[in-house]
Amino acid sequence: MRKRRLSLRVTLFLVILLVALVCIVASALLSNYLSHREIGQFVQEHQQQLQPVNPNPGQQPPPPPPGPRNINLSFILAGVLGLVLALVLSLVLAGRISRPLSGLTGATRKITSGDYSERVSVGGAKEVEELGEAFNTLAESLDRNEELRKNMVADIAHELRNPLATLRGQLELLQDGKIDCDREAVDSLMEDAVMLSRLVEDLRQLSLVEAGKLDLDFGPVDIDELLGEVASRMRHETSQKGITLSIEAAEGVPAVRADHVRTAQVLRNLVSNSVVHTPAGGSVRLAAEKSGGKVIISVTDNGAGIDGEELPFIFERFYRTDKSRSRSTGGAGLGLSIARSLVEAQGGRIWIESEVGKGTTIHFSLPVDQGPAGAGTQT
Repeated sequence: MRKRRLSLRVTLFLVILLVALVCIVASALLSNYLSHREIGQFVQEHQQQLQPVNPNPGQQPPPPPPGPRNINLSFILAGVLGLVLALVLSLVLAGRISRPLSGLTGATRKITSGDYSERVSVGGAKEVEELGEAFNTLAESLDRNEELRKNMVADIAHELRNPLATLRGQLELLQDGKIDCDREAVDSLMEDAVMLSRLVEDLRQLSLVEAGKLDLDFGPVDIDELLGEVASRMRHETSQKGITLSIEAAEGVPAVRADHVRTAQVLRNLVSNSVVHTPAGGSVRLAAEKSGGKVIISVTDNGAGIDGEELPFIFERFYRTDKSRSRSTGGAGLGLSIARSLVEAQGGRIWIESEVGKGTTIHFSLPVDQGPAGAGTQT
């Protein structure tokens, strides 16, 4: 169980009160001591002057001058005033601090209950404002992740429903003998089975990469060989759509330290994505150049381009610019997310440049190979 604690206002008041009381008591004690010592010294130094001129032998000497009786009273009044000021000051300061924190607490409770749209507007000290800004950033991130999660569930359900429904329908027709088990029927079943297998494999790879459990076989990867290999494998896909695929690599591009299979997978993924979004008769260009200790590989197309508002989310899981979920314009929205994860797992970076109506360029960088010492298998 949570331990009961004093509120911020009470704590601040008690602290200020304690400081005020300590200061008042210390001042009173020190002033009393110093005043009595000074009066005593004064009396001793002027004792003869304080004696009467013709003293009567039977008369008692006059008592010494009284000490400053009003000193203690003055410190009591000062103490009361200090208490009042401590109360007022603590209420003002605690209010300025606790009100924004109370607002943050209420907003946090709403977020824990699932309301990720909650935002706060807090004032006060610089640190409190920074806390409010950090809270709003966190809330926006949670809201965005929740939206992606919902879209993920809907996308997976959609991607699984269609091929499963087709498989079931055709299998029922085969079971009832209404269609023949010929090559066309088998090819259709195989196409749906491959689609399901691809979706499951994409999800598996993404989970492995994000969990850091994907085995990567690092070694020198020749860029010219890589670009030629990917271009050769994509020729059939581009020729079917009438798209020109070209390679424009700079001379003397060094080898990179990477996993050849995974890097080829990233490049094929990017080329396939460009082919999908490039109209018939368009072009896709592969390029590579050295920049510092990195090699930058680029895939450029002259397709429709991507709106600038969507660029920050283009590499997120299940995000697709085509909200209609048309199968002709892509899969489940995992390809670019997998590409980013694979590139980052190899010490690189991936980014995108696009303009509506002019096309898109996706760049990713990989570190230059430094020799045999860099080779090895990592998980």
